[in-house]
Amino acid sequence: MRASERGGRAALWYCNDRMATRKREVTPVAPARPDFFILGLAAAGFAIAAYLTGLKWMGGNAAFCLSGSGCDVVQGSRYGTLLGLPTALWGAVMCAAIGALAMLGLNAPRWTWALYLAAAGVGVSIYLTALSVLVIHATCAYCLASGVIMVAILAVLLRRRAALPGRRKLSAVVPGALAAAILAPLGAAFIYAMPAGGGTGFEGALARHLRETGAVMYGAHWCPHCADQKALFGDAAKDVPYVECAADAVNGRPDLCEKAGVKVFPTWVIGTERREGVQSLSTLSTLSKFEPEAAKPK
Repeated sequence: MRASERGGRAALWYCNDRMATRKREVTPVAPARPDFFILGLAAAGFAIAAYLTGLKWMGGNAAFCLSGSGCDVVQGSRYGTLLGLPTALWGAVMCAAIGALAMLGLNAPRWTWALYLAAAGVGVSIYLTALSVLVIHATCAYCLASGVIMVAILAVLLRRRAALPGRRKLSAVVPGALAAAILAPLGAAFIYAMPAGGGTGFEGALARHLRETGAVMYGAHWCPHCADQKALFGDAAKDVPYVECAADAVNGRPDLCEKAGVKVFPTWVIGTERREGVQSLSTLSTLSKFEPEAAKPK
């Protein structure tokens, strides 16, 4: 056998042996398992958000919160809704998404998405807490608990990174997490800053007509249904003939509400007619005999 043939076979044997050795050295990556701890935190956050969403839609007082307390004030404020839906509903969706990722198992891509969602949730929670303290001047225990849960999810996710196979460098994910934590509350602030609209047409004319004809809407600042009623008027809500029944509110007139026999919020008194609960603009228009020349209620 020629020397060159012997050398070629030796080289081939060496390459095959090296490849076999490398295959033996490769450790198979186990499939990601569900992270039940993060799943539990997400489930707790979802439960709180879903509960607040139900209260916003159906009315009523939160458990362990007195009527007119901080929970009612926060829920009944303009910050209780976002894009026409209860603000708590968006938190429920976010917790559900994080919980779904944890249930599927946190491999590197899912962990990254969960981190971004948690960072956005923490940013929005901080923003809403600042609003409740500095603008609304009331706090909701359920909202604060939801924020604490979101912070806990973010902390656990960061701790899980050390044992994550194929993890990205921390410097590669931190900018995205910071962007999510900043852009999410900025987006909410932009939406809240947008004018409600609709106050110069039918709504504005109806609100002025109600005031001129002596109609009265009785309500309370913490009442979510009162906020919903005012929202129907858009920018013209300031022209609605409104009497505040809460004694702790600025310009509160509980004496007038008691004299009128108000038991339910909101209560409308239009001439000899009395209506309880949220009324459509069409109903208010009919009861007050309002006949606009152009615009009609939607």
